[in-house]
Amino acid sequence: MTKKKIVAGILTGVAAGVTIALILNTKKGRETGKKLLKRGNSLSDDLKGTFGEFIDQIQGKVQGILK
Repeated sequence: MTKKKIVAGILTGVAAGVTIALILNTKKGRETGKKLLKRGNSLSDDLKGTFGEFIDQIQGKVQGILK
């Protein structure tokens, strides 16, 4: 590895650490974190519902073929 890559890696790590610290340690950051978590949970629920519907459709088609 070159010195430039090592320095770039260190600076990237520091920037990521500062960003995470700001999100977790400030009131506004905690609120943002909560919003992101709610949105992620909502997207996860939507995906589960869509996937469940897809599985139900596939099962119906397979049962139709087997009859």
